[in-house]
This record gives sequence, C-alpha cells and structure tokens, in this order.
Amino acid sequence: MTKLPLLLCSLILLLASCGRAPENKGGKEEREKGNLRMEELDSDLRILYDDQPVLEYRIQSEIPTDLPEYYERTGFLHPIYSPSGQIVSDGFPVGYAHQNGFFSAWTNTTFRDSFVDFWNTHKELATIMDDEVEETTDTDGYLGFTSHIIHLVNAYGWKEPVLEENLTVRVHDRNDVFVWDVRSEQTNVTEDTLFLNKHLYGGLGIRGSKHWNPKDTTNFLGPAEFLTSDGLTGDSANHTHPEWTAISGDLPAGKAGMVVIPHPENFRWPVGVRVHPELPYFSVSPVIKEGFFIAPGDTYLARYRVVVFDGEVPERVLVENDWGQ
Repeated sequence: MTKLPLLLCSLILLLASCGRAPENKGGKEEREKGNLRMEELDSDLRILYDDQPVLEYRIQSEIPTDLPEYYERTGFLHPIYSPSGQIVSDGFPVGYAHQNGFFSAWTNTTFRDSFVDFWNTHKELATIMDDEVEETTDTDGYLGFTSHIIHLVNAYGWKEPVLEENLTVRVHDRNDVFVWDVRSEQTNVTEDTLFLNKHLYGGLGIRGSKHWNPKDTTNFLGPAEFLTSDGLTGDSANHTHPEWTAISGDLPAGKAGMVVIPHPENFRWPVGVRVHPELPYFSVSPVIKEGFFIAPGDTYLARYRVVVFDGEVPERVLVENDWGQ
C-alpha cells in the first residue's frame, strides 16, 4: 500500500479572519458578510444569499420517523440549493437512507484486523457525527465555518473515535451560480493504522435530488444526468479520472444541478469517480484503483470547489477556477 504523503499537509488552504462561533442557546444566531448571512439553528447551520438559502449543514440528527436509529448521521451538507431555490441534493433518500447530500465516508476499511464500513450505516459498524461548529469565517467575498466531525467505529461494542475531521466550508458572495469551497482534514487519533482498501467507491459522496431517484415513486421526475470534464456521461464516466463531475436533472421548476471540482493538489489527482448507472449519486474516490492508509497522527487532506447552477452545466464558470484563495 502507498502511504499518504506528509507533503499534503502543507497544502492546507489558509483562512483569514476566523473567530469562534457564537454559542447557540436554543435561539437563532446570525452573522453577515456582504450579501451573505449565516443562521445557526438547533438542528442545522444555514448560509443564505440575501433571503435565498445556499446550503445547510446538519448539526443534529433528524432522521425520518420510519427509519431505524442506526441511520442517524450528522456532519453533512443538505439541503443544497440552486440560485433559483431548487434543492439539488437529498437526505435519507428512499431506498438509500445512508447517503446524505454532500458527505464524507470510507467504505472498505480495516482497523485492528476488523472490517469497518463508515459509508453504509445500516451495517452498524460505524457512524459519523458532528461534534461542534468551532469557527466562523467572514473574510472579504466569503462567509463560512469550520466544524469538528468524529468518525466512530462500533466494532468493539462501543463507539470509538478513529478519525477526527475538520470540515471547512466557505461560500462565495455571488448569485449567478452558487459557489462554495470545502476543505476536509481527517486525522487518525488512535494508536493503530486505518487501512483504506481498494473499493468501487468511498471518500466523498454526492447524493442528488429525490426527483432523480427512481425508488422514490412519489417524487421521481426523471433520471439524473452526469457529465465530466472529459465529456463523458452516464456509465461511460464510471471509474474514470476527470477534473470535474456534474450531476443534474429535471426539478419541479426546471433543470438544475451541481458540479464538484477536486483541487489539483488533492491526493491522486485527477481523482477517480464512481458514477452509479441508475441512481442519482457519485463518489470522488482515491481508492478505486489502489488503497492506502492513514497512520496514527497522520492527516488525509482533500479540497473541493462546488458550483450549483440552474439550467445546463455552466462550463464557462468551470474554467474560472484559479484556486487563488
């Protein structure tokens, strides 16, 4: 296996003007920057452009009442909104309740000689939960936050923290499209190595709208459409290594979608993608061809830019990425 290079830790996107988030005592806290503002509620943290939501970050678990408790998960982004207000993500979707919006989870891992799956929570081997929103960021042109997330293993009869993740989200002050940047730092906080084995998917997961889910017969409008930077669609995009991947489709008020652009300095860039042939999700995964491991104290770093749009994929916007933050 190939060990994650320590050089990646030097590639962290530095943040300016960070301050600790105000304590939420059951009410609603707000912060503003330019046209952007942030609301912190009991269940989620929400960033808005004027009065239009851009995204929500789940702080407290609110699983549907008909689902077992093992589906509980927090620390993900959903709903994700287009500029016209349409929701392009799904949470606890029909038939696949373990996939939630924009989320990070490893699938085929080995820890202390035990198989652990952080992705498929219904296996009851692991779970991922938000710990706290630690900081807010309000630099010129951006508004965002950093949250502390814990990846817990259940394999030994108790919940043990294995990875501690700092998730930073920064939303750009623009509304022709919604653009936001994500930085994920996952540190092994145990004294044992976590092996991330070769698998079909795992890492970053993107779950598209309920209106693209054929298993959701109440809301289904049509299948999701996929497009990559190489011009590949659907099955032909699966397990390729594009510079960006888009998911989109028909919604009640017209077509919309989102593009995920991994940073060019990410581990194993251009990173492989798993594009599902029938369901509205894809995974940006560095383990499709080969596994690696996170040793005790080591950190896996991944950065992404997300562009959420109405209509067709805005390829002009995608070439504007100078990563000059």
